[in-house]
Amino acid sequence: MAQHDLTVDRRVLLKSGGGLLFTIGSAGLVAGCEGEQAIEAPGNVSAQSPISPNIWVTLYPDDRIKIMFAATEMGQGAMTHVPLILAEEMDAAWDKVEVETVAVHDQAYGNPIFGNFLYTAGSTAVEGYFDPLRIAGAQARLILLNAAARQWDLPVSELETEPSFVIHRGSGRRLSYGEIATFAQMPQTLPSVDNSMLKPIGDYRYIGKSVPRTDVPSKVKGAAEYGIDVRVPGMLYASVLRSPSEGQTPLSVNADKARKASGFVDVVELPNAVAIVGETYWSAVEARRALEVTWSDAPSEAFDSERDLEEYAEAAADLTKKGTVWRDAGDIDTAFETAAASLQAEYRSDYAYHGAMEPAASVAHVKDTGEAELWVGTQTQSMTILGVAALLDIAPEKVTLHPMLMGGSFGFRVPLTEQKWAEDALLISKAIGKPIKVVWSREDDLKTGLYRPVAAQFMRAALSESGSLVGWNQRVASASPLSFMNPIRWKGAEGKDIIAMNGSESPHYAIPNKRAEHLIMDRRARLCALRGVSASYTAFAAESFVDEVAHHTGQDPLDLRLALCADAPRVRAVLEKLGEVCNWRRDRGERGIGLALAGYKKSIAAGAVELSVDRQTGEIDLHKVWIVGDIGLVVSPRNAEAQMRGGVVYALSLALKEQITIVNGQTQQNNFYDYPVLRMNEVPDIDVHILPTDNPPTGVGELGVPMTAPAISNAVYAATGARLRHVPFLPARVRAALNA
Repeated sequence: MAQHDLTVDRRVLLKSGGGLLFTIGSAGLVAGCEGEQAIEAPGNVSAQSPISPNIWVTLYPDDRIKIMFAATEMGQGAMTHVPLILAEEMDAAWDKVEVETVAVHDQAYGNPIFGNFLYTAGSTAVEGYFDPLRIAGAQARLILLNAAARQWDLPVSELETEPSFVIHRGSGRRLSYGEIATFAQMPQTLPSVDNSMLKPIGDYRYIGKSVPRTDVPSKVKGAAEYGIDVRVPGMLYASVLRSPSEGQTPLSVNADKARKASGFVDVVELPNAVAIVGETYWSAVEARRALEVTWSDAPSEAFDSERDLEEYAEAAADLTKKGTVWRDAGDIDTAFETAAASLQAEYRSDYAYHGAMEPAASVAHVKDTGEAELWVGTQTQSMTILGVAALLDIAPEKVTLHPMLMGGSFGFRVPLTEQKWAEDALLISKAIGKPIKVVWSREDDLKTGLYRPVAAQFMRAALSESGSLVGWNQRVASASPLSFMNPIRWKGAEGKDIIAMNGSESPHYAIPNKRAEHLIMDRRARLCALRGVSASYTAFAAESFVDEVAHHTGQDPLDLRLALCADAPRVRAVLEKLGEVCNWRRDRGERGIGLALAGYKKSIAAGAVELSVDRQTGEIDLHKVWIVGDIGLVVSPRNAEAQMRGGVVYALSLALKEQITIVNGQTQQNNFYDYPVLRMNEVPDIDVHILPTDNPPTGVGELGVPMTAPAISNAVYAATGARLRHVPFLPARVRAALNA
């Protein structure tokens, strides 16, 4: 008999790929199981049953391979490129793979970046799962190889894999993974794999090649299911009238007219809201329109966006007010005290709305057994399940979650407390004992939803006699979104709010003394992260101010950035490529071109915008955008390009058009007619370049956002000599800057 040890040499491992199922959680790979039960000892598996050595992969005798997907699909393609990582190391045929979203709060599936919680945010899905899924796939492949070696009575070193097959070239024999599933014996201890045993980049079949997305066919056919598509037996509909301002409560409710509406079922009072239940969506909406509610007075501190932004600006500029330090290097106080010269400027940003095209919707059924079932699109299975349990005071095990596809999210579908359409559905279902669907209209979403916070930023630069940057201070005055949207995470954050301050680090610039600090202001509006998170406004201030320093000291903006990144070769490569593709030094006549270096966390990006300005109307006409990125190893190039391009489009809209204003706690905008977004005919040509690299993959979904607004601002200055320091760059603001 040949020996069939689970250890194989590196040559064989690098040539092979495998299948079955493994999981990595906080404690590493989980032992194998048959069906749902753990196997205590090796044994034959029935040909009628799939085998699941662990929780990541299930292998079926008919050659189907199910891979569990622990992130969420929001339209960004994660349902394809995350499972693809495991399939690559398994050497699984991609057309045999079925993907299933994890629907339980199980830390074995969790993203290591978020402490093993199931949480999809901040462009972390590929980065967080890349190594765990590669190792799981490689171990599955090893078990397949050894099972085939035992079956053929051959040394495992003579075997290799092709997609979904183990082969022996010497004899021409082949076994499909499904065939192996009918006789494979599962080891009690999974084989160990280190990084040196994983596939080298040159052997990748899928990674770096782009494969068709798994979510697209059902969307094209109209078969994809979102929250609004869910139908369950006995389901009723609810339309919810929320308080005009946060903190108001219903003092009296007159539902006499509402009860006369066709299809009316019931009225349910909620905290800060009143719900109408109807037989159909429209019957509930019509009855709600007839509802008469007297609300308590708005709180005296109700937010007025214009008034309080002035207070924020005053606080940011008052150097006697110390903020929470986010980043500190060197001795910033001495740098400014001894500087030959200094420069300062103030930047502002308004509230912004997520604007996902899919209507927010959910279905909930709270049963008299004490169990709850929820159908909803969510960025975090863990926090949604835990949130339902806390809301209803039941054990998490009694919550069944059905995670739905999402038509965009951009940061607002995180904790349950943010998803009022889900929280309301649960409370109404509990009150009337029926399954309830809640759908928010665009007006509901705009007026009572969540926003990126307003911020005022005070920038200071200390200069040496030669004009070198020796000190850099970014003071950000804003409320704390994290304390509102995720109190658990805030509790462990030690006063540092990543949702308010990321992007203010200026990590790539070799400035000896620099500080970023957060002046935490009172929160009076509902806040949460938005695509690009705070880098959408902190990078606007920082990169616009770099441009101001360059012009103040008589330096070319690109040359200054290259000098500040002299010891950062990857960053310089991105900047040099940008200068090349946009032909930076070309004369553009009346047009202007501006650039910005504004990556996202570990990813590096630089962008340039060419535009012209109508001096009479203040309208900005975009001609072309270039973006160059270093995102490490690219799992799916075509999808990465689409994400970068999509981020730019999103940011162009934020920078030019999108503004939420609040007066006495009430949002003034109603729908897209008074909250305009960028239209297709306004989108310029966007030229995307991704630099090849073997570094570990990093995030891409947010990458186009931070660089866009400052590049526009800098381009307007290049074209007109006017500085734009308040986003969005509305025509009236542009005209004011031109006439200043």
